[in-house]
Amino acid sequence: MGIIKKNNSTLELDVTPNHLLMVKEILAQLIPSLSVWAYGSRVKGTAKKNSDLDLVVFSIDRLKFISLKEAFEESNIPFRVDIMDWNNIPESFKKNIREKYVVIQEGKKS
Repeated sequence: MGIIKKNNSTLELDVTPNHLLMVKEILAQLIPSLSVWAYGSRVKGTAKKNSDLDLVVFSIDRLKFISLKEAFEESNIPFRVDIMDWNNIPESFKKNIREKYVVIQEGKKS
């Protein structure tokens, strides 16, 4: 299980450290300056063996979004990585995500 520090507290993400590293490497390669949060069953502790990893990306353009989806589909990560664009999520769903999430990548301030 991957461990991520956030505001001096430890949050667990239900993925192996190796798989978390693979996710972070893809994000750093394709969208190094954007914030990415994980949410859903792998954050809530309710994931099953084949559960996907839900990620939300902030301020991503369409071409990078497509490239990112393709990179995860072609990766050796043994589960699906589902990506959503924060700007295209209904406010009611954003509220659910804000209740429990893990920051996978901090956006770089310009």
